[in-house]
Amino acid sequence: MKTGKYLRISIVTALTAATVAVAPAGVAAADAAIPAVSATSRVSAPAWRTSLAGTLSDNSALFDVASVGPNAAWAVGVQYVDGIGKGVILRWNGRTWQEQATPGMPGTGVWHAVDAVSAQDVWAYGWGQDGETLAHYDGRRWKSVPLPAGESYGFAKLAAVPGKAWLVGDTAISVYAHGVWRSTTLPEGVMISAVEARSSRDAWAVGQFAYAGRPGRSVLLHWDGRSWNDVAPVGSDLAVTAVYQESARSVWVTALTPYVEDEPQRTKVLHWDGLSWRDVTGPVDGLWANAITGDGKGTVWVSGDPYGYEGTALYWRLRDGGWTSVAGDAVPGGQTQSYEIEALAPAGRTGQFWSVGDYGLITGESTSAQYELIQRSTR
Repeated sequence: MKTGKYLRISIVTALTAATVAVAPAGVAAADAAIPAVSATSRVSAPAWRTSLAGTLSDNSALFDVASVGPNAAWAVGVQYVDGIGKGVILRWNGRTWQEQATPGMPGTGVWHAVDAVSAQDVWAYGWGQDGETLAHYDGRRWKSVPLPAGESYGFAKLAAVPGKAWLVGDTAISVYAHGVWRSTTLPEGVMISAVEARSSRDAWAVGQFAYAGRPGRSVLLHWDGRSWNDVAPVGSDLAVTAVYQESARSVWVTALTPYVEDEPQRTKVLHWDGLSWRDVTGPVDGLWANAITGDGKGTVWVSGDPYGYEGTALYWRLRDGGWTSVAGDAVPGGQTQSYEIEALAPAGRTGQFWSVGDYGLITGESTSAQYELIQRSTR
């Protein structure tokens, strides 16, 4: 579980269908589809420039981002005003980021997850003192959508495809279609941390199994349109944190090694070729990875929470079998520290990418303020 100053929480994520079959598979063969991973590449890499920072309150953060093109993206999070949390949905219109204030916008203490199918089909999930909130945007207004009856989702995330939306929390996976929810209980001890869907018949929900007195293990659930199957390698005890689907036969995940007292958890990057997983971490280091995405053409980006409390955001790019480390942009206007990226998303088909998270600004000898952060790659 991630911890920190304000809302450093373990994210329990989302995806669903009618049945869940959790049967660990012993697969760990070589992955011929991916070239050998080399040391850090020396070729030039795109820079990451700040698109928005410090415009909300001095206790704010962003948790998720979704984009469907160069002129349409959404980022969600929270800002605290007089100690009270207010959920924030920001929209990119191709020129600026602006806070959403459309008719029917439901209020909540935190907006925690967002996914978009198109500019007229966007979903957001959050919670507050009055409970949880799920909302849908049709291109003109936001409207509340009833949650599954009798379920407590807690820190859920979303995945959406045309005609369907998935929501997963700490107890169940549910799918919403044609105004009806269908829910399936998760096995006790399974905690899902990320979800992604390419279609109603191809989706992934990833995380870990953790239960008192029993050994932990990785959870890598694949939905094939009929059932969920756990294809995690036998004996794997990694805590899987994020997933990116490049194609039906190319899936990438980030993970952390098990927690051991006085030893830092290390990042791992794994690739699935449709049959087995391969460790392609290479030189990736310097951060706890909790975000991964790509352009669908072989380029993959990884980011997260850098080690330590100083320095800019840290990104790693994989292209042509070589990893390149890229430093994020430093926010001007004071001494900053503790940059963290919570989510990544491609900016449509432009070859650029969005990242969202937060950064700390030192305000005194022993005090700092936390602000929202949005950065964009230059190519």
